[in-house]
Amino acid sequence: MRSNYVCAGFETFASILDRFIKSENFQDNFTRQDISNFLNNTCNKFLHSFGQNFKDRRRLEKYNKKESEVFIKCRDFGFFDNSEFICDSGGFQVSVGLLNRQKTEALFQLYYEFLNDYIDVYDKAFILDIPPGPGCEIFKDFSDVYKWNNDSYIKAAMLPQNVKDKIIYVHHFRTPELWRIYTKIMNDNDMFGHFQHHATGGIVANMASDSIIPCIIYIIPLIPLLNQAIKHNRNYLNFHILGGANYRDIMFYELFKIHVKKIHNIELNITYDSSQLFKGLMVGRTIFAFEDNIIRKMNIRTEYLDKRLTNDGKTTIQVYQKMISEMSSKYNFKQININDSIYCDKSGTFFEDVRSYSLMYMLYMYSEVQTYLHQQAHEIYPLFESNNLVEFNSKCQQVTQNINNGKITKKQKSKASSIIKSLEMLTELDEDYCKHIVDKFLSKDEFIELIDERKILTF
Repeated sequence: MRSNYVCAGFETFASILDRFIKSENFQDNFTRQDISNFLNNTCNKFLHSFGQNFKDRRRLEKYNKKESEVFIKCRDFGFFDNSEFICDSGGFQVSVGLLNRQKTEALFQLYYEFLNDYIDVYDKAFILDIPPGPGCEIFKDFSDVYKWNNDSYIKAAMLPQNVKDKIIYVHHFRTPELWRIYTKIMNDNDMFGHFQHHATGGIVANMASDSIIPCIIYIIPLIPLLNQAIKHNRNYLNFHILGGANYRDIMFYELFKIHVKKIHNIELNITYDSSQLFKGLMVGRTIFAFEDNIIRKMNIRTEYLDKRLTNDGKTTIQVYQKMISEMSSKYNFKQININDSIYCDKSGTFFEDVRSYSLMYMLYMYSEVQTYLHQQAHEIYPLFESNNLVEFNSKCQQVTQNINNGKITKKQKSKASSIIKSLEMLTELDEDYCKHIVDKFLSKDEFIELIDERKILTF
């Protein structure tokens, strides 16, 4: 089963594979078509941020052309014949203070010109959403937050239809004021009807708050979007969750998809992304192994390779070798031997073949895990349907334990228990209750420095 994971920073991934193929260490390990087939079957959605180089670029006349060349170059590698290229706007760079007001105004202009002028180089693109974040420089108050985002969203809604059909509309919710602002923008301008793809963000903004709310957090923005889908007589909702790529969350997605289809006859297509996948491998030196329905996080630093990992006595390096070998057999890659060493003394990092295979394995894992959790969700959901809630909750906790190294944490237990409430909320689709949860539990995350009582009621 191909995963719904969206891989961020794919230009780096593509460059690593291309360099390996062209290197003297390459021994016909695979063809470019092998990689393309592999990605088509495991993970075929890739994200590039339009704004990631905006801060340091002084002259912007050729910025759009340079960005288009990134997509063209990656497509020409021959790895992505059946893959989707997704463009992120750069709103994140604004929200964390990397871009000042002048640069943000330039981004606003250039990004929408890029989407219109270079429509053939990308498959989807996020709307330019600009929520406040730590260090954000451009907002004076919440009226300013409303104006910037309302102007951006209206500009997107006025684009030609063939461009709008590729745009992913982002609906934020993470604090009481953000809930109010983005709800007003969506409802006042009938924004939902302009776009085919929708998303939400802020999932990782303050993870501590997630443990105290009575539902899975992304249910809160999902409910108003489902109501809009019903209002517009749509039998589908394409819903992307920015940053929601934990394995645990995939099980929730699978359960929610089943439930929404059964209750509302809406096909809920959930995708999710993360920029941390390759950082975990390249910087953190960690990788996940999936054996006997247990997901183990492995430390692959040199001193841990010979440590016992499994109950039957397998070491980390033995499990590592086994999982790379299984992937290679499945997708027609040449087998590599990593039993002796995975690091090059000369370079101080991975051997080129180990790095390339390991990066692909990280993507392969999402496919394997989603296949497993899809099956689990379909086995577990009938317990909810039959109102056998105790057994349903127990099964959910067991799966979350399996995908966390066989351990159960307090947060995992809390989230597993909140699945029932989340499913009930997805039945009722009560937006007032969602607002109540935001006001009660997420108000402590509010950007209080933007509150101006004189202006807050005027926009």
